[in-house]
Amino acid sequence: MHLYGTAMVRNEADIIEAFVRHNLTVLDGLAIVDHGSCDGTSEILANLVAEGLPLTVVSSEVIAYSQSAITTKSVRDVFANTPADFVFVIDADEFLKIPSRSLVEDVLGHLPGGMHALLQWQTYVPQFAEGEVPEMRVLLASSQRLVEERHSLHKVVVARHFMNAPDAFIEIGNHVVRPSKAHVIDRLSNPHARINPTAAALAHVPVRSADQFSAKIAVGWLAFLATHSDDPDTTFHWREAYRDIANGQTLSAQFLSTIACNYSLRKSRWLPPAQVPRVADPFLAEIELKYAHLNRQRPLPLVLAFAERLIRGG
Repeated sequence: MHLYGTAMVRNEADIIEAFVRHNLTVLDGLAIVDHGSCDGTSEILANLVAEGLPLTVVSSEVIAYSQSAITTKSVRDVFANTPADFVFVIDADEFLKIPSRSLVEDVLGHLPGGMHALLQWQTYVPQFAEGEVPEMRVLLASSQRLVEERHSLHKVVVARHFMNAPDAFIEIGNHVVRPSKAHVIDRLSNPHARINPTAAALAHVPVRSADQFSAKIAVGWLAFLATHSDDPDTTFHWREAYRDIANGQTLSAQFLSTIACNYSLRKSRWLPPAQVPRVADPFLAEIELKYAHLNRQRPLPLVLAFAERLIRGG
């Protein structure tokens, strides 16, 4: 069985090398769409390609956050150009937890006909401290998994029969496959098989530092606004975080921990970090990182660069 992955990334220089090296310990190949990065992500990816890793990188000059369309095309390209049986649709802050390749192949091989798979989306919270951010391997190793996820979201693994459905697409967030844009959303008519997390799961580390988080939210929300979407529920957590930053919220270690412990939840459901149980559950493979010096993830230059692109229309 052939297992591939795809990701759309923008300004993920702090974590992109760890993402690539870790996920390629369990995948046969990885396709990345670099969505206008200007923080060193593109240079890091170029170096990883030059190493001969089974990695392909294409650039997208689309300004708006058109994740669904870009990701759907990338998945179709992977199936068209590789022998992939399944494509794991992941983000740069997500790390596959696959203790046994043979076990996950067996599980995927026994999926009911016509179904795609879902991975449990497990939130990890680093040990934030004021001051200098630790080296990425140290930060990831310090991260603890939430004992209980209070959201109901999963991440999709797309089966090759996706190619037999020309109108099917990956929904924004990479949580499910939808049969068509015209389809009335009805999960009962569009089932997915949930994979037992002992066979495969996804470690999600969305918050890593004040600089990373503020740049991600500022650029991400402005890019989403450029889509002119009128869906009030889409990326609501970005909207709420953007308002906090715009209102001058100090991104202290305590606030970052609060954000991470409540990620993907509306503020009305937030709990203080002390009330959110966490457990040590290491996930990172034995990898070496070479390109941390290429990281230029300071928020203001990234926001200004994106604002200029937005005004110039490209």
